[in-house]
Amino acid sequence: MTDQKTSLHPVLPLRDIVVFPHMIVPLFVGREKSVKALEEVMADDKQILLASQIDPSMDDPEADAIYRVGVLANVLQLLKLPDGTVKVL
Repeated sequence: MTDQKTSLHPVLPLRDIVVFPHMIVPLFVGREKSVKALEEVMADDKQILLASQIDPSMDDPEADAIYRVGVLANVLQLLKLPDGTVKVL
């Protein structure tokens, strides 16, 4: 039997983009929940789960509106913009 490690990470729902492992992608984030999730991971281990929304027009998707497969990403840089949005790399 192998040892399995379980960990919890915040989820960042993505609109109109699918991120694959080893990609470096700039993201512009504006939803308040998403910005808070990013601020949380920056203070911790800088890892967040990126998963695409099934319907990109939804402003506040619940768990059943997000694809069940995503990628665990390392946040390299977070830049707060004057309009309240955040640019993430």
